[in-house]
Amino acid sequence: MFKKSRIFDGLGDEDLKKMATGCSEQSFPIGTVIIEENDPPKEMLYVIRQGEIVVSVAQAIVDSCEGADGSAMITTLGEGDAFGEIAIIDEMPHSATVTAMSDSIVILLPMSHFYSLVEKDKNIGYVVIRNLAKLICQRLRGSNFLTKHFVSWGVPDAFEEQSKS
Repeated sequence: MFKKSRIFDGLGDEDLKKMATGCSEQSFPIGTVIIEENDPPKEMLYVIRQGEIVVSVAQAIVDSCEGADGSAMITTLGEGDAFGEIAIIDEMPHSATVTAMSDSIVILLPMSHFYSLVEKDKNIGYVVIRNLAKLICQRLRGSNFLTKHFVSWGVPDAFEEQSKS
């Protein structure tokens, strides 16, 4: 499974086997909240083995234009995609809510296992952290694009109406 994840690009079969030895799998039925925005970090990297996951953020201003819960979807993730990466790097509360949009199976990589591997083989740490940096940069660029869109085109009418109330 790790071969399908960009997080582990560049690691050989032996390194992937070492990584897998400390992992477990967990099933999440459709609608299950896996990570709640602002929860303390779980010290876990999650890799989707099967299913679809949605990442969303709470925003009071979107109550009338998005979900009834006041959340705005950021992205959907599928097989091989990872989440939880920001909290394992900065050890701050989670920045988004992650919910199973279909019955999903997720591989859990505890950071304690990852750090113990890195202590023995610095190359594993270098490769994974480099890939995590690329992923975070890609997501930041997407966020910058959306911010630029709102600045260029203004706030959508639904947002303006909500803010006047």
